[in-house]
Amino acid sequence: MKSFNKVYGFNINPDLYLYLNETGFEQTMQLTEGQILLFDGHSMVDNWRTLGVNWLIDEHDVNAGLQIPDIAGLGATSYVLSKEVKAIMEPNLGHNVEYLKCDLQGETWYALNLVGFEDALNHELTEHNYNKRGEIKMIKPFKRLVIDKSKVENTALFRTKETGLSYITTDAENSFYSLIKENNLTGIDFHEIEAI
Repeated sequence: MKSFNKVYGFNINPDLYLYLNETGFEQTMQLTEGQILLFDGHSMVDNWRTLGVNWLIDEHDVNAGLQIPDIAGLGATSYVLSKEVKAIMEPNLGHNVEYLKCDLQGETWYALNLVGFEDALNHELTEHNYNKRGEIKMIKPFKRLVIDKSKVENTALFRTKETGLSYITTDAENSFYSLIKENNLTGIDFHEIEAI
């Protein structure tokens, strides 16, 4: 395990960058075949066929000046990498990452699929955020989220079951975070997560 000091969650900034969307044909095919894409921690490489995607531009985006990023969001929980970014990430992120081919109007991009989950949450210090019915809130499930650094196995990129489909990275050498910062890649906003 590589040493690290900080832990980060991340997302796409919708005020700066365009998102990708599956083409209408892809959505129809998935519904017809009963194979809705779920980036849920399971491997998809064996059943993957090239996914058709395009930029999601609506009437409000036309004059918003949104940029095409190096790493784009696909829905709320998936990320798609340009082939240049894939070339940077693939040798470093580990064997739990799959790069699934996408066709963006004739250009090859890659959906990032993170396989598996780590048990890296500090259960004693993490505090959940409950609604009035006593259920954990869907939008902001944590009042305090704490990662146990000693339990992180893949410092480059990981998820925990408790944080759902959110990806987490560290500031370790050759981590997702470090590679983005070193190469000035666009599309991702990081937020620090408490770690002990």
